[in-house]
Amino acid sequence: MRIGVNASCLLQDSPADTGNIVKDLLSGLSRLHPEHSFIFFFDQAPPADLLWPENVTTVVVPRKGDRSWQQYLWSEWKLVSAIKKERLDLFLGMDGQLPLRSKTPAHLVIGDMGFMHSVAGISASRQRFLKKNLARYIQQAKKVIVLSHALEQDVLQYAPDAAAKLKVLLPAIDSSYQPLQWEDREDVKSTYAGSVEYFVAVGSIHPKNNLMPLLKAFSALKRRLHSNMKLLLVGSETPAGAEITGSLSSYKYRNDVILMPDADQETLAKVVAGAYALVYSTRFAGVAMPVYAAMQCEVPVIALEGVAAREAGGEGVLYADPESLEDLADKMCLLYKDEELRSRLLNKIRKTDRAGAFETLIID
Repeated sequence: MRIGVNASCLLQDSPADTGNIVKDLLSGLSRLHPEHSFIFFFDQAPPADLLWPENVTTVVVPRKGDRSWQQYLWSEWKLVSAIKKERLDLFLGMDGQLPLRSKTPAHLVIGDMGFMHSVAGISASRQRFLKKNLARYIQQAKKVIVLSHALEQDVLQYAPDAAAKLKVLLPAIDSSYQPLQWEDREDVKSTYAGSVEYFVAVGSIHPKNNLMPLLKAFSALKRRLHSNMKLLLVGSETPAGAEITGSLSSYKYRNDVILMPDADQETLAKVVAGAYALVYSTRFAGVAMPVYAAMQCEVPVIALEGVAAREAGGEGVLYADPESLEDLADKMCLLYKDEELRSRLLNKIRKTDRAGAFETLIID
């Protein structure tokens, strides 16, 4: 088969921000199926360090600008023209969207539906566009693939008729996430946190990740406990999160907050494994990848109550009320003070063992 992929979303993939989910899926799929040809469509030239097997061809279909009409022109005309030229047997919409004018059979991959919950930091017009077109994407797709059971619930609530074509493909967790021995953990603390204990939050500096409430909860912990604890924020700085980044200059405990915008996979795994606890403050992510990572590293997690967090952590997570800043602060203080609670959480941690069912992407 000749299989086309809208691979532009790969340009936003990173270990901390997205968990490299799409990159890992496409890499595994193309390597396991050398009998198929894959054509990856990008809206700009991809970085040279994105290396693929010989059965992958990259095609750049340039896009100028991010306005709605420019996105529409690219998707419905330029991309459709490129798809037709390549004579594809199947198209994979890895970014949760499909070119509706295309006649090529397509599978839709949904990794996030935050726009259905009015998450912060996404423009109202963009959310309206995605809500309006999601039903059309689902209707056009031969198969709809979601990356968590939380997303499965979202899709079925929105489009119950999609049940017959809906499949769940759970992403694999990178093998670099492993528990650290005491000496190695001390080295990580020395390298990244001034040799003190720290909380870690993984994800882009973006309003959707609720970092302002997390910073306020951390302030409450510092005031109450007079601790030298630090907070590591691991993820890229985004234009939507400029207010969050700017506020740190006047933040009382700014010397105890460490930004790590460019962590590679090896560094991220060490920082997660070395943490006293991971705080997951995102409510409406499709897949709670940082929670899975912490579970693999045997690191306790505090999470805002949410379906994706529950799916990833089960009873091994300490959940906080998303409507209460005080409750998040209370849970952080409680975990810091109560070693028995920390031990109980560690005993309830469940690890995953996923090989990645890549065939789900291309087989009906």
